[in-house]
Amino acid sequence: MKKFPICLIAILIAAGIPAWAQDVPKWNVTLQGGAAYVAPTFNWRDEMMSTFVYPAGNIEVGYQTTEEDSPYAALYGFPNFGVGIGWDGLSSLHYNGISRLDNIYNLYGFVERTLLRGEKVSLDFVFDLGTGYNRALYDPERNPLNLNFSSHFLIFVSGGLSLHAALTRHLEAGLAVQLNHYSAGRLAYPNGGLNNPSAYLSLRYRNASAPRRRSARPDMEAPSRFFYEIYAGGGVHKCAIEWVASGETPAWPIYSFGGSANYRYLPHLSTGLAVDLYCSSGKFLNRLEECERQLYGNEEVDAYGPYERFSGGIGVIQHLHYGNVSAFATIGAYLYRHNGLHDQRGKLYQRIGLKYLLPGRTGLFVAADCKAHGFSRAAMMELTVGVRI
Repeated sequence: MKKFPICLIAILIAAGIPAWAQDVPKWNVTLQGGAAYVAPTFNWRDEMMSTFVYPAGNIEVGYQTTEEDSPYAALYGFPNFGVGIGWDGLSSLHYNGISRLDNIYNLYGFVERTLLRGEKVSLDFVFDLGTGYNRALYDPERNPLNLNFSSHFLIFVSGGLSLHAALTRHLEAGLAVQLNHYSAGRLAYPNGGLNNPSAYLSLRYRNASAPRRRSARPDMEAPSRFFYEIYAGGGVHKCAIEWVASGETPAWPIYSFGGSANYRYLPHLSTGLAVDLYCSSGKFLNRLEECERQLYGNEEVDAYGPYERFSGGIGVIQHLHYGNVSAFATIGAYLYRHNGLHDQRGKLYQRIGLKYLLPGRTGLFVAADCKAHGFSRAAMMELTVGVRI
């Protein structure tokens, strides 16, 4: 499997990518290869492995938006977006003993936006979001130090900068630096995850270059200046405290409700205030209290008082709109939260996700997001449905 990127490149070149791309002038294909570094973000890294640099590569198929596309394309500076398949060769690292990571394979969508463009050179921002497949799981006997992953399927998020230089009319060489993040989103535990910086060299075949940004925005009105949303949904959470106390934790349901009031000051941008409410099951809180009594002692738990099922907070929500699709992020603070000694020690929460407004005039939407605490600890993956008014 270590020869995966080389074999893939050979197959694609033999298949005649340039001939295919000429028939679809807005499409482009990029081959990337380079190396990534296992950052020291977990204290068992040095105990588990003795080398930290590994090979990585990917292939991406993109669509270059132009002035002929949606007015939203001009508002975002004519992004190049598409899908990619990636490979992280973590099996090539040298490990101490039996604990180890293994290769991770990614399937993701990407958006690339030009920040600066000259005659031959461009500087771009790139963002990737998708899923990864991991084979090496935590096991208390066979893989005890791999506290990074307890799930085969991972959330993959990456962002960075790329520099492209034109070699010919259709070929570009590039250099990219990115930060890759892997996590199970608290769908599994333990869930240390990985945060790995990476650098790539690339070769891109493209027919259409990104247009230069217009000095004037397209004549486009926001669909509505003010809009309101109400949502309901839920997700599952695996409890770190229960795992520390007992060595295992099932998936506990957590239900979510909320709404937001938003001002759309540009067709593609809106900001608002959001209220988020959460409800845990009584069975989960009883189990959590039992575990915290074991870890912290009866005196501290009794002083804390009764565990409550409901918690809620208020935050600022930002939407990036592109037609019926929007990316959103909320940064909030809990106004009331009394559901555990461990989680009580942080007041900030975050939600980041994608939302799709169903066609028609119903205002119905579906959304998926990851909720986190303290900008670092995933709390749960949420699926929600709601209505925009």
